[in-house]
Amino acid sequence: MQEEWFNLTFSIKEGIGKISLDDKRSHHFITTKLLRELKNALKVCHHSKDVKVVVITGNTQCFSLGMDKNELNAFNPSETADFVEFGWKVFNKLSEIRKPVVSQISGNAWDGGFELCLLSDLAYASPSANFGFPGMKNKISPAFGGTTNLIDMVGFRYAKELLYTGRCINAEEALQKNIINGIFKDDEIDNKVASICKEIIENDLDTIGFIKNSIGQMMDIKRRIRFSNEVNSFSLRNL
Repeated sequence: MQEEWFNLTFSIKEGIGKISLDDKRSHHFITTKLLRELKNALKVCHHSKDVKVVVITGNTQCFSLGMDKNELNAFNPSETADFVEFGWKVFNKLSEIRKPVVSQISGNAWDGGFELCLLSDLAYASPSANFGFPGMKNKISPAFGGTTNLIDMVGFRYAKELLYTGRCINAEEALQKNIINGIFKDDEIDNKVASICKEIIENDLDTIGFIKNSIGQMMDIKRRIRFSNEVNSFSLRNL
């Protein structure tokens, strides 16, 4: 099965539902249109019996540069708040789906792209991958719930360092800080991630789904508590 949209491509093969971000500009911006298509693709993955594991990827040059500043500039404060709320709900579905979600990252995963990686169950990167919140320099702060996962992964001090400085880190540092699970060469990462997915599929997926749901409920509580603060902070600073 293969279907093509405007901002991503989606296929199912050997139990793996693969969502590839593809906005034709190779920035893979987190726009309203991309969020709608991502929501639909995740819905298909959730309901399809053919999908056992979900993989989200970009291309070899870029995973996602996060929000599109041009789109944000066109929003009024109410529209900005609606956009952030919609994005949060779509990203939160990564936790709601009772199937493992794996991010495969090459190139830059910045801002919303970084959050997409943080909200996935597992993440694997090529040596070219970079992670961070450089949008902090342009009033673009995390808004889709990724901060909670970052804090749980690396602790408050390191999370604050990345947020306060807007510094981007390479794949090696991300691996050392448990942000990603592994690094694979560019010409090997597709096969390596597919192999890991097949290894997951060999297990009892109902049990994995139950465990993921339990962990997701704990994380969801934290994200929901912080959600209103994220929306207000992001919207007010982008007046």
